[in-house]
Amino acid sequence: MAKKILVFVSLFFIAGCSWINNFIPIEVDKLIGEQFAAQMSYNPMQGKVLDSVSNKEVYQYLHKIKKNLLKSDQIKYKNDFVWKLHVIDNDSVLNAFCVAGGYIYVYTGIIKFLDSEAELAGVLAHEIAHADCRHTTMRMATQYGVSLMIGLMTGGDVSFLVEIARELLGLTFSRADEKEADEHAVAYMYSTPYDPRAVGGFFKKLVDKQKDSYIPEFLSTHPASENRVTDIEAKWKQLGAKEGKYFKEEHQKIVALLSKNNADF
Repeated sequence: MAKKILVFVSLFFIAGCSWINNFIPIEVDKLIGEQFAAQMSYNPMQGKVLDSVSNKEVYQYLHKIKKNLLKSDQIKYKNDFVWKLHVIDNDSVLNAFCVAGGYIYVYTGIIKFLDSEAELAGVLAHEIAHADCRHTTMRMATQYGVSLMIGLMTGGDVSFLVEIARELLGLTFSRADEKEADEHAVAYMYSTPYDPRAVGGFFKKLVDKQKDSYIPEFLSTHPASENRVTDIEAKWKQLGAKEGKYFKEEHQKIVALLSKNNADF
């Protein structure tokens, strides 16, 4: 019976990625995310996770952005995943990511790099889209095989999740994943006061940085297409060309606060 299930699911895997929502429950995403968060907590990689109590204003700022984004009805699992925010104290890393189950990590480097709250919202929207589209789980299924997913969903040994979690930090998404996340991010921004074009502005800024012979960590794990910004603007126009605000002053206050905290330390 197990072999029949494996063959059946494998056929869907070959046919396309839509099978994941039918055959792998979101509890798998939650398990992967929980394991990764535990490892980050006990053995932080690439920087310390800032405490939410002593960095209250920074977390309040990010939670406000997240709350605005989660108003979108386009987010399928907005009431199922945890959508928990963590700030990693590392100014040299221009990156942010959201692993399966909704665990969001933002480096201080990318917060300081961006010019506005809207651009940061675009980053979070893009990362939320990766989790909501279950791209991490799909990549893991591709790497480890459908049989592992079946083992997790049928109550098998979940200790292998530790190994999976270790792979997540350097996980590279496909261009198709990136395009889908971009389009979803623009759609999410329509339910916020932010200008949806800020999603494209963020990538343009990163690409410009890359021209200086420096490849941001974000682009190393999120491959950019040549027409990425153009495609984002096309999606924006398709949805109605809604304009919004950028909130540059509000963002600079948080940047100044993070810089002050580093200086005091």
